[in-house]
Amino acid sequence: MKKVFIALVFALIACSYIYAEKITAEIVESQTLQNNPSIAKAKYDLYIARQALYSSFSSFLPTISFSGFLVSTEKDRDFFDKLGLDIKMSLFSGFSQYNTTRALSIKLKIAQENYTRAVSNAVCEAYSAYVNLMCAYESVDLYKQIKHRRTENRDLVKLRYHAGNVDIGTLMRAEADVKMAEYELEKTQRAIETASVALLACIGRNDDIMILETDERVVINKEIISKPDFGNLIIKIPDFLSAKYSLDYARVVNWLNKGQWLPSIDFIGRINDIWQINYNKPWSAKLNLSYPLFSGGKRFFDTKSSAAQEKIAVENFKNTKNMLKLNAIQLYTNWVNDYEILTVGDFYLESCKLQTDIAKRKYINGLISYEDWYAIEDSYITYQKNMLIYRQKAILSKISWIRFLGKVSIKDKEGK
Repeated sequence: MKKVFIALVFALIACSYIYAEKITAEIVESQTLQNNPSIAKAKYDLYIARQALYSSFSSFLPTISFSGFLVSTEKDRDFFDKLGLDIKMSLFSGFSQYNTTRALSIKLKIAQENYTRAVSNAVCEAYSAYVNLMCAYESVDLYKQIKHRRTENRDLVKLRYHAGNVDIGTLMRAEADVKMAEYELEKTQRAIETASVALLACIGRNDDIMILETDERVVINKEIISKPDFGNLIIKIPDFLSAKYSLDYARVVNWLNKGQWLPSIDFIGRINDIWQINYNKPWSAKLNLSYPLFSGGKRFFDTKSSAAQEKIAVENFKNTKNMLKLNAIQLYTNWVNDYEILTVGDFYLESCKLQTDIAKRKYINGLISYEDWYAIEDSYITYQKNMLIYRQKAILSKISWIRFLGKVSIKDKEGK
């Protein structure tokens, strides 16, 4: 009795830490967009890039500063008469203001593409984890059927054993099949917890250990898009655009450094005695032209470095285009292959089921041996397991394709 009580206590403690929550594909997507840390980081990076661009606009406007000084002489002791406004505005600085703003504008575009990529990666990764969860529940359903089928076959063999038609080895093999089915069922049930925790991690939730429940199952729409023009396809995805903008950024930075060799012109003005402004009070304005004759070689080395960075960006862009086209072809081919096997697999599974039903009736009537019936029965059960793997792989291939395209939301979810 004491052992039973202790077992109940531990069970209650375990239940307090492990609890279930119902989840759907829509919840997965919405919570991922809200909680995923990669999306949050990319959003802040986008915000910082936008603020940096806004800040650069200030270089086109004048700066106004308040200044004053105290003069102590016998004739002039009025502090307020010495207060003024200093106005400075850059009229030309080797196009640095323009190129800086251009560079930051391109940085904003890169941040936008990185954000799109981060969202697509996070949503697709979370939905892949959700597919694994759905398949875990579907595996439980399948292994329950297999266990039931193995149990029925064991009972049939037991009857024939008692009738003296089969030996003890055959009966023990049937018993072993039941035990293996029980183990596989328990294994798939434990996999639900692993799949739940993996999905929570993809969503970005830091919950206690939790079992996620879903009534949705993987339903595959076998329609596949026609073979695309891969060259035109890749120019629309975030990775291509990000590489293109990175090349543009390197070119602008190169021009920015070249601008150091040009002179700068500034307007400088001062209004004195701001408390009593009138035309009789002194004010001044001037244009300041400056050109650095020697900067310790900084301009030279900056220009050489940025020119090299531009060449690196050109090569990176070429490599990105080649790799993206290769990835597009591979992912599309994998998607088509994984979907086509389902059509063949469904037909094969139906034929296996029919053959199994016929073989079972023949075995009951003594028309075939146990070995022949067992081989057909075992082949059918094995292919049932394989078909679940094929279906899971097929939809994951499609998600990989959607992720490659950089889609933010999976509009045509296949799991209801």
